[in-house]
Amino acid sequence: MAFAISQHLVHAFNTESFLGPAFSIPQNLSDNPTIKTANQDFLTIINEALETGSSTHGLFDNISTAFSFEFYSASVEEPLFQYHYSPPILADAEKGVKTVDRNTIYRIGSITKLLTVYTSLITDGDAHFNEPVTKYIPELLVGGDEDEKSDDPVRRVAWDEVTIGSLASHMAGVGSTYGWLDISLADFPVSELNLPSLPADEKPNCGASLTRPPCPEDGFASRSPVFPTFQTPVYSNAAFQIFSLALSRITGKDFKTLMDEALFKPLNLSRTSYTKPDDSLGVIPGNATTTFWNFEMGGVWPTGGVWSSTADLSTLGRSILTSKILTPSQTRRWMKPLTHTASLHASIGAPWEIQRIVLPASNRVVDLYTKSGKVGIYGGYMILVPDFDVGFTLLQAGPGLNTDVLAGWVVDIFLPALEEAARLQAVTDYTGEYKVQTQTQTPGTNSSFTLSSEKGKPGLILTNWINNNYSLPTLIPILKPLAIGDIETATALLELYKSGVPLIDPSTITINLYPTGLRTPVVDGGELVSFRAGFDIISDGEDTSPFADSLVPWSIADVFVYGNQGLDEFVFRLDGEGSVVSVENKFLRAVFRKL
Repeated sequence: MAFAISQHLVHAFNTESFLGPAFSIPQNLSDNPTIKTANQDFLTIINEALETGSSTHGLFDNISTAFSFEFYSASVEEPLFQYHYSPPILADAEKGVKTVDRNTIYRIGSITKLLTVYTSLITDGDAHFNEPVTKYIPELLVGGDEDEKSDDPVRRVAWDEVTIGSLASHMAGVGSTYGWLDISLADFPVSELNLPSLPADEKPNCGASLTRPPCPEDGFASRSPVFPTFQTPVYSNAAFQIFSLALSRITGKDFKTLMDEALFKPLNLSRTSYTKPDDSLGVIPGNATTTFWNFEMGGVWPTGGVWSSTADLSTLGRSILTSKILTPSQTRRWMKPLTHTASLHASIGAPWEIQRIVLPASNRVVDLYTKSGKVGIYGGYMILVPDFDVGFTLLQAGPGLNTDVLAGWVVDIFLPALEEAARLQAVTDYTGEYKVQTQTQTPGTNSSFTLSSEKGKPGLILTNWINNNYSLPTLIPILKPLAIGDIETATALLELYKSGVPLIDPSTITINLYPTGLRTPVVDGGELVSFRAGFDIISDGEDTSPFADSLVPWSIADVFVYGNQGLDEFVFRLDGEGSVVSVENKFLRAVFRKL
C-alpha cells in the first residue's frame, strides 16, 4: 500500500520551471556570436521588407513611413543594434529632418503613460496606490448632472471605490476620454452619418485643445462608468489625467515639474519634452498640423503628450532594468501584472501591456513588458525583457504599421537568440563535473553530480547525482512523505528501499537548476550565486485535469528541508574572474568542487 501511495505522489510531482530567466543573464552581448547572427538576420529581413513592401507580419510601408529601431542591453550605453529608415517622402518635407537617426524626435503617444507612472513611483513610491483618489480630488464625488443620483451605478462612476493604483492599471472602470477626441467636436459632417444633432451644452467645452480651457475636476464625474471598478481592464486616457492630478496634489507640485525632477534632469533626456521641440529636430512627414506633430494636448498631456527619441527612450528603459533610480525591489514589484485580459497571452500592469511569449523550442514563457503609443501618424513601442536585461525601442512617423511588424520580428528573431546566448554562456560558465573533495571524507566514498545543457530545454540539467555512493534522486519517494509529516509512509518506503525494491525509475527524473537572481559579493572579489532546482518526474499515467500541474515549482520550492536548509538550493562560488570554483548544497552539508 505504501508503495502505491508513493507512486501516486511522485506522479503528481511534476514541474516546469520558475517564472523568470532559465539561465543567468547573458553578458557582453555586443561580442556574442549568436546575437551578431540575430542582428544580421534582422537586418536582412528589414531590407527584404523595404524592397518588397511586405513582410511575414503584413504590409511594410517603404514610401511614407519613417522609423527608428534600437536593441540595447542594460549593461552598456551603446545599442546592440539599430536601424533607421528615412522614406522618400522626407526629401520633400517642408519641416523636420531629412534623415532620421537615434536622436531624431518623434511623438510617442501613450508611451507617455509609462513616463507618468515612472515619475509617480520615483516621486512618491506606491504607498498611495491603494488609497481612494477622492481623498485628493474630492470634487469627483459631487460632479455630474444635478438630476443624477450619486449612488446610481449605471450612470455614475463609484469614485469612492477608485484607487490611485486602479487609475494607473486601467482597472478603474472609467471611460476612455473626457473632453478630448469627442466626435461631436470633429470638423466632420457627422449629420451625414445620421447621428442626432447636439446642442452646445451637450458637447465638451474643455480639454485637449489650445482653444478650450482645461477640464474642471468635477467634470470627469459626468461620464458613465464602462464597468465596475476592478472588474476588467478598460483602456483609459482620462484615468491618467486624473492620476497625474492626484500626484500633483499629494506633492504640491505641478506634474511638469515632477517629471522634470524625476526623469528629464537625472537621466539627461535632452530630446524628451512635454512641449513641442524645435521642428528641425523632429521627423515630420507631411503637414505639421495634420500629422499631429504640433498638437499640444493641454492638461491631457500626461496620458500621451510627450515627444522623444529612440536614444532617450533606450536610456529610460535602461534605467528601469538596472534600477538606477528605483530600488531593485520597487522595480520588481512594478514589473508584475496587476490583472489579466481575456487573452491567455496578455496581462496588464501599471501601465505595462505585458505580452506573454512562448518560446517555440522549449515552451518556456518569456514576459515582455511593453508600452505602446499612438497619436496622429506617430506611434511605437517600448519593450523591456527582464529575463535577459535587454530592451527594444521602436518609433515611427507615417501611415504604415511598420513598428507592429518590427515588434513581431523581435519575438521571431531576437527572443530565441537571447535564450540561446544565455544557454551557451551557462554552458561555458557552469557545466561540467562536480565532486566533494575533503580530507574528512571516507576513502572510496563518492559524492558528485554532473551539470549539462541541451538546446531547447530550460535550466542547467543535473544528472548522476550521487550522495555517499547512493543515487540521491531515488530517495525522493521517501523524502516526499517526510516533507509533509507522513512518517508512517516514509518508514514503509524506507524498508522497501533497504530490501532492494526500486521505488522509482531514475530515468524518469529530470532535475534542472534555475538562477534566482540572488548574488552576494565576497571579499576575494568573487561572488556567491544562488540557484534553485526544479524536479520533473515523468508519470506513467495520463492526467488531463486542469489541475494536473498544480505542483509547479513556485508551490514546491524549498519543500525538502533538513536542518533549515533546502535540498533544492545550490550556491555557486565564483572567483574574481567569474569562474566557478565550487557549489554548496547545505541540505547535504556538502561542497562540490568543479573539476
